[in-house]
Amino acid sequence: MRHHVPLLVVALVGITPAVVAQSFYPTKFSPDLVATPAVRDALRYVDDNFESQVSEWIRITEIPATSQLEQQRGAYVRTQFEDMGFAVTTDSIGNVIARRPGTGTGPTVVFAAHLDTVHPMDTDVTVKREGGILRAPGVFDNSNAVADMLAAARAINAADVTTKGDIIFIGTVQEEIGLLGMSYWLDHNPGVADMLIAIDGGLGPVNYGALGIYWSRMVFTGEGSHTNSSRGKPHPAKAAARCISDIYDIPLPSPDAPVSAVYNVGMLRGGYVVNAIAQEVSFTVDLRTVDPLILAQLDTAIVNTCSRAADAERVGFRREAIVRNEAGGRPEDLADRRRHPVVQTAVDVLKHLGFDFRGGSPVSASGSTDANAGVVRGIPAISVGRSVGGDQHTLSEWSEIEPARLATKQIVLLAAALAEIAEGTD
Repeated sequence: MRHHVPLLVVALVGITPAVVAQSFYPTKFSPDLVATPAVRDALRYVDDNFESQVSEWIRITEIPATSQLEQQRGAYVRTQFEDMGFAVTTDSIGNVIARRPGTGTGPTVVFAAHLDTVHPMDTDVTVKREGGILRAPGVFDNSNAVADMLAAARAINAADVTTKGDIIFIGTVQEEIGLLGMSYWLDHNPGVADMLIAIDGGLGPVNYGALGIYWSRMVFTGEGSHTNSSRGKPHPAKAAARCISDIYDIPLPSPDAPVSAVYNVGMLRGGYVVNAIAQEVSFTVDLRTVDPLILAQLDTAIVNTCSRAADAERVGFRREAIVRNEAGGRPEDLADRRRHPVVQTAVDVLKHLGFDFRGGSPVSASGSTDANAGVVRGIPAISVGRSVGGDQHTLSEWSEIEPARLATKQIVLLAAALAEIAEGTD
């Protein structure tokens, strides 16, 4: 069946939120936690210092931080954590890690907000404040989350919230090009994180799954030829064109299916002059689904389609993997993850703070954040929102200001609940 998906337009990911049978899900949140004087003081700190948080949010946004070039922003974040008295390190890939030790008798909880943006370093990132909205490239994704994380850490520190477990805050790098910073930290710190919470995306369902994402470059090669002698010669551009057309004939699950999938051709490259057959032509494919089997099947189908197109046009073909983030699984595959207290605790925290899920599911067995790196490694991991915004990855990106207050309080309560308030905390 032919799928009429426009070429060179990023397709939306049609992952249906998890449908979970009604049952009891354990939680570590209780309203009694909020009545604890130290936690109450931390929440008050967020309110009292919210305008300063917004000012810092603007400052962070105006520090360019393209993936792999996050050093200046990382240095700023490191200084802020050092000023709070945390033990801070920067690892070899550029992640900034701040540890707030607990009493030693509880789980270690990791909060991660990625430092990088997709915008080139020369992009104008001057923030415009219009009423209750901030506008600038990168202001929502993910400068917003970095500011929330710093503000929550300050609130916890100022109120002297004592937890049994350690709390680790990480400003990760290279998230936008494949969750590389988070994956690096987890691989080099095995067994450290008992739970992982990524601060990313809009306020809404708590994501506890992992969207599989394969990015590939399909490369077609040939000898090339001047236009005058090109008739009948092997042609990499023809092979690429044939393959792109045929890829969009590969059937996908229905958008209404419990688990769907999507693919998209995003970048085209080839040739250096007008009057010759290009010796190399390439395009990229972005393939996404939460189902590992569907991911593998579609990936194989796309590669085979390109190979057949190359054979038909008598040119060479190779696939270059750019990113391979594995899928977490269908909702039924993640039933044990849904039952882990980290998920329901986050849901209960949002409900306590008055967040309106608008009748939708409070959870989703998907996700496309640093939490994915935890999910596929078997670590209880979720992602929670940073505010309400839109037009991510564009020059018209925006974020509402006020919801960031709720998002920051969410981090405070998650830290207190999951790392466990120590007995005798005032």
